[in-house]
Order: sequence, then C-alpha cells, then structure tokens
Amino acid sequence: MAAVFVLLGGLLTVIVALVVKLQSRRRTENFEGQEIERQHREAIRHTRANNTSAAVHGRFHDSGGGRRRS
Repeated sequence: MAAVFVLLGGLLTVIVALVVKLQSRRRTENFEGQEIERQHREAIRHTRANNTSAAVHGRFHDSGGGRRRS
C-alpha cells in the first residue's frame, strides 16, 4: 500500500513540475513578444522623428539661404 502512495506522489510531482514549466515558458514567450513589439514601435518612432527633423531642417536651411542672397 505504501508503494502505491509513493508511486502516486511521484506521479503527481512530475505532473505539477511539467505544468509549472509550461506556464513559465508561456510567460517568457509572451514577454519576449511584447519586448520585440516595443522595440519595433520605438524604431518607428525614431524614424518618424528623424524624418521630421530632417525635413524641418531642410526647409529652414533653404529659406534661410534664400533670404541671405536677396
């Protein structure tokens, strides 16, 4: 009878360990996905800021040069 309880206890321990491992893997994958998404949004934000900054600088430079010549 004791052997049956030991066997069932061992089986339950293995099942719990597998469930915990799967849950932690799911959280990690989800977190990595969120991190990648955050990096993409940040890259897009920087690209837009650089494009806007370059365009503003170009317009300022062109109009400033035209005024100086006149």
